[in-house]
Parts: sequence; C-alpha cells; structure tokens
Amino acid sequence: MNHESDKKPEQSEQEALAQALTEQLSALSGQTTTAAKELSEIFRLEMQLTVDDTRRLLITWLAIVPAIILAWISFSGLIAWTIYNVSGSVTWAISGVTLLQFSLCATLLSLRKRFRSGIGFRRTKSHARRIVQEVSGETSDSNQPTRSTR
Repeated sequence: MNHESDKKPEQSEQEALAQALTEQLSALSGQTTTAAKELSEIFRLEMQLTVDDTRRLLITWLAIVPAIILAWISFSGLIAWTIYNVSGSVTWAISGVTLLQFSLCATLLSLRKRFRSGIGFRRTKSHARRIVQEVSGETSDSNQPTRSTR
C-alpha cells in the first residue's frame, strides 16, 4: 500500500508540471501572436512611409532636372555676358539669377537626401531586434530612430 501512495503524489506532481508547461506554452503562443501582429503593423506603416518617400524622391528628381538646366544656362549666360561686356551692373544681375538657381539645386538635393533616408524599414528592424532581445532576456537602452518632421 505504501507503494501506491508514492505513485499518487508522483503522478499529481507530473500532472501539475504538465499543466504548468501547458500554461507557459499558451502564454508564449499569445506573446508570439502579439509580437507578430506588432511587427506586421509596423511593417505596413513603414511600407506606407517608404512608398510616400519614394514618390517624393521621384518628384524631387523630376524637379531638379529643369533646375540644373536653368542653372547651366544662367552660368553660361554669366560667362558670355562677362566676356562680351565688362559692365558691373549687368553681371551682378545675371550672377544673382545664377546664385538663385544654384540655391534651388542645393535645396532640392537636401530634400532628396532627407526623403531617401526614410527608405529602409529601420523601425521594423529595430522593433524586431528589441523583441529578440526581450525573448533572449537582454534589455535594450538604445534610442529608437524617430521620423524627422516634415
């Protein structure tokens, strides 16, 4: 009879362990589902940002082509006018137009650089790294990248 009483506590202990394992697996499944939902939402939002930034990048490239042409024409006009007529006032006028065109080019190039930096799914990668660190038990004190203001 002593042998049967030893089996019951051992069996109930195994059942308790099985129950605890089932609960842990269920919790892990819920956490995995939540993480997958978060990552898919971040991916969707970042894909939308990437498409928007790609469109803006294309628009700036389309805008910079005529600006480069106008800057070249203005610069050529400046050189031609300077050689032809050594008058200070006309040269200053053409120089002003040329500088205006070059400043437009610089502005468009800086916008292009800003829009291009938004492409690449940085936030999704960062969030995935944070989830992996949390799963592996590490903590992350790194700052997450933020979107620059428009």
